[in-house]
Amino acid sequence: MEHSTDEVSEVCKSERIQKMHRRICQIKASEKTEVKYMQSWEEKILIKQEGIAEGEQIGRSKGKTEFVKKLSNKFSIEQIAEMLEIDISEVEKIIKEIAK
Repeated sequence: MEHSTDEVSEVCKSERIQKMHRRICQIKASEKTEVKYMQSWEEKILIKQEGIAEGEQIGRSKGKTEFVKKLSNKFSIEQIAEMLEIDISEVEKIIKEIAK
């Protein structure tokens, strides 16, 4: 199958191999199959990109939580928000989550 060329198919005496080669050629020549393959390929890339973005978001959220936890004993909510460059409400939300 890896070497499915017209030359190899012609030399081969097996009718089964020749039929498979013809079918492979039909599939390769089919625009419909090509479109399905490309759509599938694009979908996989989008899913991967979404997964990466989600992972990055989770990582940032965990990082903020750990940072707020470390800073909460020494600094005010306003100071933490300023250091992290986020809203005070977000710092308050993180502190409430930590307290749970």
